[in-house]
Amino acid sequence: MSLPSDRGLAVRMAAALAVVVAANALFAGVVLVLAAPWLGAAAERAARAVGVPGSVAALWWLPLAAALVAASVWAQLRYVRRETLAAVDAEPVDPGTYPDLDSRLTRLAAQAGVPAPDCYVVDSETPNSFAVDGAGPPAVVVSTGLLATLDGDRLDCVLAHELAHLQHRDATVMTLASFLPALTGDRYSLLDSLGPWARSRAVWAAGVAALYLLGAVATGTSPFDPGYALGFAGGLAAAIVLGGVALGVFATATTAVARRLSHYREFAADRAAGELTGDPAALADALATLDDETAAAPTVDKRLAYDEVRGLCLLPAGFGTDEPDPDEFHVETRSHPPTDERVARLRGLVDRQ
Repeated sequence: MSLPSDRGLAVRMAAALAVVVAANALFAGVVLVLAAPWLGAAAERAARAVGVPGSVAALWWLPLAAALVAASVWAQLRYVRRETLAAVDAEPVDPGTYPDLDSRLTRLAAQAGVPAPDCYVVDSETPNSFAVDGAGPPAVVVSTGLLATLDGDRLDCVLAHELAHLQHRDATVMTLASFLPALTGDRYSLLDSLGPWARSRAVWAAGVAALYLLGAVATGTSPFDPGYALGFAGGLAAAIVLGGVALGVFATATTAVARRLSHYREFAADRAAGELTGDPAALADALATLDDETAAAPTVDKRLAYDEVRGLCLLPAGFGTDEPDPDEFHVETRSHPPTDERVARLRGLVDRQ
């Protein structure tokens, strides 16, 4: 069963993608501007050697920019997917341990006409679920609290809701859109993920020195030339300052479009799940039950419940109801619609059946 397209969802997804791609294009532009003095010279020499017209050689930056943007987006999707699953200690489902869950997800994926996603379970009392997609197999994550609270048709409806996010591709867009706000809020540490050496001042100093010498060689300039040294230092400082300002601007814009997408996509997935299972009343009952259970959940859960995970979840409580540290910079990307409104819309679908 192929779910019908949703124009409103497509527009919001396109807006979020446009902001993310623009941010990555700016990053690629900064890199190429810094590299232009030697890459441009090398491109012109190579063009003259093979007889390529100068007007064509002048566009050397275009394929490099496209490659940088594509590589950056791919790396962000891969990084966010890995970090999101790690943040909640999600464990891959063993069909022998969770045979019912595995068979339900496989059956519903076949009904929806999508490949069966990977399935993960989080050991958390808070009943919730989410879907992630990107550079890697799509995945549906459920908590042990969800499995303890729901069964039968209600569990099928929640799984169908997550499959709808994957089929609509909004899970991919939300996964990608969570990167910049988390980066500006210091909730992702790219340096830590590279290893202890990445924070070494000596390593960074050696990298800058190597870049300085490479630029001098590529441009045929003496590294002891004061003009070259000032130009290099000025360009590096400008890139850092302007890059930081641009990062904040694009993170704010990403947050705005992600909130609009987050609000709308839950309604779209609810409708799709009702159509896929043919039982919107069961999903309405599941949401009402989970909302009550979440309100009664413990205030501190051993699983991390930072904003990016909450923004992907079926309900906004994440996998615990602990609040972020008020002393830390925090950017909200989630904007779930009220559960009562979601339940009312689903019951409206029942009335129209």
